Amino acid sequence: MEAPKDEKRRSHFQKRLVLIVFGVCWGSTAFGFASAIIATTLGQPSFKIYMNLTTTNPNTAKITGAMNSLFYAGGFFGSVFNAWYADRFGRKTSIMTACVIMVIAAALCAGSVHVAMFIVFRFCTGWSCLMLLISVPLWIIEVVPPGGRGVFGNIHGLMAVFGYLIASYVGVGFFYYQNGSGNQWRAPLAFACLPPLITLSFMPWVPESPRWLLVKGQSERAWKIVESLHRSSDDPEGDYAKEEFQQMQRQIELDSQLDSSWKILVTRPSYRKRAYIACSLLTFIYSSGTLTISNYGPTLFAELGYKPAQTLQFQAGIILCSISALTVSLFVVDRIPRNIILAVGMIAVAVPLAGEAAMTSLYVGTTNKSGLAAGVAFLYIYIFLYGIFLDGPGYFYANEIFPTHLRSKGATLCVASYSLINIMWTQVSPIAFRTIHWKFYMVFICCCVASSIIMYLYFPDTLGKPLEEVARIFGDDDLVAHYERAGIAGGSISHGSEHEKEKQVTTVEDTEYSLKKHLTPEGLRHINPMV
Repeated sequence: MEAPKDEKRRSHFQKRLVLIVFGVCWGSTAFGFASAIIATTLGQPSFKIYMNLTTTNPNTAKITGAMNSLFYAGGFFGSVFNAWYADRFGRKTSIMTACVIMVIAAALCAGSVHVAMFIVFRFCTGWSCLMLLISVPLWIIEVVPPGGRGVFGNIHGLMAVFGYLIASYVGVGFFYYQNGSGNQWRAPLAFACLPPLITLSFMPWVPESPRWLLVKGQSERAWKIVESLHRSSDDPEGDYAKEEFQQMQRQIELDSQLDSSWKILVTRPSYRKRAYIACSLLTFIYSSGTLTISNYGPTLFAELGYKPAQTLQFQAGIILCSISALTVSLFVVDRIPRNIILAVGMIAVAVPLAGEAAMTSLYVGTTNKSGLAAGVAFLYIYIFLYGIFLDGPGYFYANEIFPTHLRSKGATLCVASYSLINIMWTQVSPIAFRTIHWKFYMVFICCCVASSIIMYLYFPDTLGKPLEEVARIFGDDDLVAHYERAGIAGGSISHGSEHEKEKQVTTVEDTEYSLKKHLTPEGLRHINPMV
């Protein structure tokens, strides 16, 4: 049965918006490559020898953990910095600044002459990476229309994993390069300069976030962007774009009168719930073991008895598997409620983790090829399920639940928590696998089950909802500039009788009166008792 016309028109955008999003998402590739290249770098014999990370060095595990954990320490500070920077100078400027920092930091990582120098500039690389991890999906969520927002958000995840893939195969290629005089590890690290440079090359054609422009009072620029990008062939007059822009404008007029400090995230219950969700989202997802498998993949494969060349090839293959999963996810992410896709995903990845724990406990140290191969297969299954259910929503869900005046801070809470939890996992993983071996997988399984229950029960569904109306899910009806009867929630003014159309349009006009009522001192005190 054909979908109603109103429903079709929810996916209203120009084809060039897709190209622009892909251009910006080279920043996601930059994040993916720079964060993943450490896995193959740690698997390079030339790097181990140069940095004295051999089995004879008793501090090898600690230094290896520091290389990963300080990357995320830099990311934590970069994400906190970005909360102020993205609000002050814009989402686009934040992406450009992160790219410049990454080019410099990656070049100096590749030129490191001592382990301390390498760690310092991995810290700086982490700073820029996490700025991109916030800014790219933040820009996407604020620029694209409500229909298909999940698909556009998933492009960020897909391009990030594409960065992981390039990092893996570049690492494999230079593993086989024998004429590097012990410097084979440097070129892959230097290659990290390329994706941010590509991102910068797209910037002349990338618009600023129209919502950020409205916050800064630049309504004409904001309208031109919405009008040019949120138009489709079945809406040549741009009626939907006009309605959507009106809703943006009214909502931001309302939001601009509200408290946008960090304090309000704690004192207002609905904002506090959002903050809890933002902090827990990536904490839960990355406590499923994904970062440990991504960063220590070669180590895990080596523990299963495979040689260095095979471990790097397996690592590259596991990322290719992830890209396949994210491609599948593009077709399902906007069909399943957000809380359900997250909860099901956490349970789904727990199953192959249990299989991996069993294979590791039974066959590590043996010559049973079938058992060892099954261990590799379970890691691949884990990555495939993770890519379908968790990778995409993990990047954009937190941005959906916050209003414009707090969205940058909300994204910062999410990514800062991601940084902190990854500092812990990357620091303890080498030691944990060395001491408790397969039992470490049981920790991830327990985290998956507990997280799944919480996500299902307490995470709201934002599927297909305009960003300006998400507040209603958290009980903030008084913070929403109401437009749904005019058709904006469904995509356009509905087709009905002339009387119905007149009534709908009158509702839009009357919203201005409702908005003014909210902006009186009495109304503001009703919205926020602290005013």
